[in-house]
Order: sequence, then structure tokens, then C-alpha cells
Amino acid sequence: MKTFLTTLFFACSALVMLSGCSITKERAARAAEEAAKIEAALAQRQYKISVNRMYPMRGSSKNVSYGYSVEVRNDTLISYLPYFGRAYNVPYGGGKGLNFSERISSYQETQQPKGERVIDIELKNEEDTYHYTIKVFDNGNSSIDVQSRQREPISYSGEIDFRE
Repeated sequence: MKTFLTTLFFACSALVMLSGCSITKERAARAAEEAAKIEAALAQRQYKISVNRMYPMRGSSKNVSYGYSVEVRNDTLISYLPYFGRAYNVPYGGGKGLNFSERISSYQETQQPKGERVIDIELKNEEDTYHYTIKVFDNGNSSIDVQSRQREPISYSGEIDFRE
């Protein structure tokens, strides 16, 4: 009886460990597929980052409702972001803020350790000059830092959006 229970215990343990291994392999395969999808989107310069949190220079961070994003389409940046902070010299009424579609003047991507990609984008419109630093990780999480000449810097966090 004792050997039967011992054998049953080891058999159940082996089944649990094998199922755990298959779940781990499945997760790793999904993560690799996601990383490949992100890499392809970045290489083609066709991606959208949906923003879910903003970090102004002054005050606490704030949740952002669905719909705010930064999108890169080849040589164009489409920025639809809320802004909280000090503006130094902007048109009456606040101007466009960070809501515009403009041609990119400089785009540089560098690969960092641990699957992080850093993308530096510079552009200019009739109101200001902007520098976007976008960090994208293999799991799709992203951070966006925006610096301009006429406004305080602000940061955002979000993730790559493949729903289109």
C-alpha cells in the first residue's frame, strides 16, 4: 500500500511538472511572437503607442483615458497627447499643444540591453520644436518623453497597440 501511494504521488508530481513546463513554453512562445511583431513594426516605422498614464513635471501622475496615442507612419509622427504643465511662449488659447501630425526631421533607433529599443524623434511645426524619446520593450510596454522649447517636459507610459 505504501509503495502504491508513493508511486501515485510521484506520478501526480510528474504530471504537474510537465504541465507547468508546457505552460512555460507556451508563454515563452507568445512572448517571442510578440517581440517579433514589435520588431517588425519598428523596422517598418508603422506603429502606434496607446497612452494610459501621464507624468507631468509638477504634480502627481494621472491616468489617461483611452484614445490618446503617439503614432509613427513612415516619415510622419501623429501626436494626440494631453498636456499638463507650464507653457512659456505659446499662441493665445494654448495653441495645438501636443495634438498634431507633422513630418519627422530626424529619426534614430538604438538597441539597448534586455530587449529595450530607444527611438529619438525630432520634428518642428509652426508653434514649436519637439524631441520625442520613445522607449519600447519586447513585451510592448513603452514610455514617451516629450521635450519642447516652449513647454515643460512631460512623460507618458503606454503600450504598443496592434488593434488596427
